[in-house]
Amino acid sequence: MKEKTKGLNIAILVICTLAFMFLSTFMTRLTGGMATYQGIVTEIQVIITTIIVLTNKKTGFWVAIILTAINIFGATMGVLTGNKMAIVGVLTSAVSASILTIIYFFLKKVEQQHQELLNQYEQMIDSNRLMQEKDAALKILAYQDELTGMYNFSYFCEKMTECINQNTAFTVVYMDLDNFKGVNDSFGPEVGDTVLKACAERLSGYCGNRYICARTSGDDFAILISGNTTEADILNMTEQIRKMFAEPVSVPGTAISITASYGIVSYPHDGKVTETLLENAIMSVYNAKANGKDRPCFFSQA
Repeated sequence: MKEKTKGLNIAILVICTLAFMFLSTFMTRLTGGMATYQGIVTEIQVIITTIIVLTNKKTGFWVAIILTAINIFGATMGVLTGNKMAIVGVLTSAVSASILTIIYFFLKKVEQQHQELLNQYEQMIDSNRLMQEKDAALKILAYQDELTGMYNFSYFCEKMTECINQNTAFTVVYMDLDNFKGVNDSFGPEVGDTVLKACAERLSGYCGNRYICARTSGDDFAILISGNTTEADILNMTEQIRKMFAEPVSVPGTAISITASYGIVSYPHDGKVTETLLENAIMSVYNAKANGKDRPCFFSQA
């Protein structure tokens, strides 16, 4: 559709130019070679050919040059037949051709610079997109546990600090697998990794989008529960996790049962900074292990 419109515009302008050429010839003969009408018509022709170049660029330039050449030829024939006033038409058309050429190459240069700027802009967009993708990938690597695919200790600490900065109450359930060293010693590290992946998958499935969970170290996991929670809510949660972990993990040749000890702290009651809260949570885990393992223990200043 655009090409059809472009062709129609050129055709209309060409017809106008030819019409004025014939008008110029007619007026010259009618007035006996007087330059008054011829000069006006020639100026109109120059305007039209300039419009052709400006609106149609390369195609318009060549059309305008051909029309101007025809005009020069007609004026030259007039000079040769004794019409001295036709010299004005020859000179005007020659100057017009020069101006049209300058306009065309100027437009071409501007278009080239515009394209170069557009290419540079697109390259900047691509570079920015690649940088954002790399940043996102690095962020994932920085916050993701390599073995289990869960969030790692750094991410968990960052989220705790974020809650503290926003003065949002939260509870941390810190858990350490019981007797996990014995699993590694008895079955080897590959089986141990399988057990850790199974625990991570179960824990991630339980938490979903409700809570933030992470693998904080070798056989330690943690859950961050935002908002105020009661002791009964936490006990209910740990009981569900205990039942979930109680299902044996199938490995080649055997099935391994896992339990965990749970240390529980709340902000701001049990600490005002991330480090203190984590220290108190780990201390509570040790207390849970000292009292028989496979159980929760709330932090207490005593």
